[in-house]
Amino acid sequence: MQRLVRLVLISAVMVGCAVKPVVEEPQEPITASQELEGSPALSLLASAEQARQQGDNSRAERYLERALNIAPDSSWLYKQLADLRLTEGDARGAEGFALKALRLAPDHPAYQAGLWELVATARDRQGDAAGAKAARERAATLRDPESRKA
Repeated sequence: MQRLVRLVLISAVMVGCAVKPVVEEPQEPITASQELEGSPALSLLASAEQARQQGDNSRAERYLERALNIAPDSSWLYKQLADLRLTEGDARGAEGFALKALRLAPDHPAYQAGLWELVATARDRQGDAAGAKAARERAATLRDPESRKA
């Protein structure tokens, strides 16, 4: 009888261990508050955005640099610096910050695609049409889940 009970228990455990198919759930877009949650860098980012809205890009850059001292691995902060540099006409600096943001980016295809679009824009402004095209192709690949499976 004990052997039968043991066999039933083992069977029940084995059934519970069955491999379930992986279902890709849509990921929510990454935000600064998700990446910097609980960090004082988040308030510096808010101050930088306020300065930027007031047209004071140099003050915004100082806030972002201070935030990076606190959160040096923040992809989001590098992305904001890339946007700021692009606004100021520094396409080479924008590309560098966008590529740094990509190196630190979480595994989030939509976010990464946006960064590749930023790289493409920076490359366009530097006259690098081939580099811009390659960056846009990478963005498109990240946005199309079917092409990633192939």
